Amino acid sequence: MTLCKKLIIAVSTLLLATAASADSAGNRDKSIALVGISPFGIHLATLATTPFKIGVFLGKDWMAGIDIGSGSLSASFGTVEATATYSNQGLYGRYFFGSSFNVLGGFHMRNSSGTLTATSGSTTSTLNVDAKANVLTLGIGNHWLLDWGLYVGADWLVLGAAMSKSSTASVTSTTGGGVSSAKTDGEKFGDLLNAISAASGAVVFTIGYAF
Repeated sequence: MTLCKKLIIAVSTLLLATAASADSAGNRDKSIALVGISPFGIHLATLATTPFKIGVFLGKDWMAGIDIGSGSLSASFGTVEATATYSNQGLYGRYFFGSSFNVLGGFHMRNSSGTLTATSGSTTSTLNVDAKANVLTLGIGNHWLLDWGLYVGADWLVLGAAMSKSSTASVTSTTGGGVSSAKTDGEKFGDLLNAISAASGAVVFTIGYAF
């Protein structure tokens, strides 16, 4: 294990241990808003976009907010190379049971736009690929708010389900004079992007500041 990983684990453990003793419910009741980020977790959409979070506290029991994130994804399979710009935007709400335990409900729009290059024999084709998925998100976790404003959270389980999705691939250029089957590869890449959008996950961390 590298020194950096050991340091991250040590700091995270210290923060969680400190946060567990805080009066999170009382601090939420005295706070107005949250700004934060979800830097990592076992969740593909989070890893791809590192979403920025803005939240509003509605008393000690409720919280509502938005997620905004973007990133880039790439894939390589056989003679196919693909890249895409990936965006993740959504609305979420949390209901807290007591101090820190809460349930999460959200709706996210995860869109991707990219290019794919496929080579078959002497034929090379370039395609534009667009994928869109509207995803329902449900989760459970513990989120703590310290007296001085530090907000630390972990969503232990995050479930995703695509309410709607679409994928299109269009050939923009072909060289070599052969017959291209690259459109199928483009559609497969779009399906992969939508699968990332709807994938469930676990242990998604949030850190931020409330005021």
